[in-house]
Amino acid sequence: MLAVVRQVRHHEWSGFMSGPNRVLLRGKTLLSAGIAGALCAAGILCSCRRAETLPKKPPEKLIALGWNDFRLREYNRALRRFEAAARNSATGSQERLQALYGMATVWNLRLPLVDQDKKQAEKIYRQLIAEAPQSDLAAWSMLALARMKHLVPPGQNPDYDEVRRAYRQVIERYPDHLAAEEAFIYLQSTYVATLRPEPTRRAVEALKKFIREHPDSGFVSAAWSLLAVSYDTLDMQKERLDAELQALKTREVDPTNPFQENAWQYWNIATIAEFEVGDFETARKYYRKLIEEYPTDIRRYGCEKALKRMDEIEQRIRARLRSRRGDQG
Repeated sequence: MLAVVRQVRHHEWSGFMSGPNRVLLRGKTLLSAGIAGALCAAGILCSCRRAETLPKKPPEKLIALGWNDFRLREYNRALRRFEAAARNSATGSQERLQALYGMATVWNLRLPLVDQDKKQAEKIYRQLIAEAPQSDLAAWSMLALARMKHLVPPGQNPDYDEVRRAYRQVIERYPDHLAAEEAFIYLQSTYVATLRPEPTRRAVEALKKFIREHPDSGFVSAAWSLLAVSYDTLDMQKERLDAELQALKTREVDPTNPFQENAWQYWNIATIAEFEVGDFETARKYYRKLIEEYPTDIRRYGCEKALKRMDEIEQRIRARLRSRRGDQG
């Protein structure tokens, strides 16, 4: 039967390819080839597009344009700009270091994930560190290398011993640098993430010490947030609420970030206060703040229900107390 089907299909194709059909198909093929050629010549077909020739610009200008391309997800063009800036800058110069950092960052963070090249990124980060080991960007490059060990693809687990060693290297090599403070926060997060009491307690002590010794650090809010998670693991809900309040209080406001908002923090604090601590006063305050500051937020209805629920609970409690007093009288 299979042989018969093959013969039928062969004859159908032979018949189609005879006479006027062959001429028609040939004409369509030539037309398609002509259109494809025109598109290639114009650079419209991606696979045939000719490489963009970058006009000559000073390295600092190329670097600025490269970061702009990176933000716009024009990763290939960003790479070309950073590479051109690196070629035209002296070894060890600030422009060359910035260009190398840009190249490594593109390979490290470009999207989609399949286009990333972690090995190439690591190579360039290490090249930067080797060229200027005491530079500001060397510290950030070493932190980036540690982050690459920590942030693994979905379905994989980091080697936490290796991750912690990498963060400690940043802290030990650049103890007074902002990158060291960030590395410290990430290091403690690896202990908090275990959700086990003993590592969490160690993290709590380290974080409290950091807050005492670095009250003006930009990472104080992050430290308080980690403390809140730690206290939840240790079932210390009052301390958790206090830590969440401090995290909100010390949070830095970024006026350039249009996505920064406090609605989630308000909701989180209010629900912890209501359900975990029984602090209705704090709960009401933050439910109301969410309603007032974010009137179109999807959680507004939940806030209104919560305010009504707490009023009803307190009314029932008062009624019971009055009833007990009446019975005693």
